[in-house]
Amino acid sequence: GIFVLLPLVNQIRSRVKTWRDNGYPGVTGITKRLLEHWFDKNQREYPFFFCQLEAMETLIWLIEAPASEKVGIDIPKDGDLGRLCSKMATGSGKTVVMAMLIAWQVLNKVTYPQDTRFSKYILAIAPGLTVKERLKVLQPFGKGNYYDEFGVVPAGLIEKLRQGKVR
Repeated sequence: GIFVLLPLVNQIRSRVKTWRDNGYPGVTGITKRLLEHWFDKNQREYPFFFCQLEAMETLIWLIEAPASEKVGIDIPKDGDLGRLCSKMATGSGKTVVMAMLIAWQVLNKVTYPQDTRFSKYILAIAPGLTVKERLKVLQPFGKGNYYDEFGVVPAGLIEKLRQGKVR
């Protein structure tokens, strides 16, 4: 393997740390509640991994942090399409992060329906039938869903989450 330094990633990571230290300025009330819930180790039997929390903080920062926090950060587009991603190692809990991401998007859209930064319609694309089957845990209802299994959503918000559509 060849180590490739990614200056933009390190620049963003530094900005996210400052933003976190300042109490997440610019986030919605729902996002603040989710972040507090996710970082509270008393909310679940097994706390989230640091990489899961860092991935979510970064994605939230990219969408919700004030523009002044992102001066000098230029994320290249793919044609007209802006894409955001979070790269995580095998076994680091990517599916849990997907559940966290879905909860963040849907709960914000249901609470703030006019806010165009959020959506309550989620499309998960899988590379095959086996992975597609495994991703059924992202449906916010039924036995074994990750929202209940991993304590992704604070008490009282699961019904709001179920207003979203995950396909």
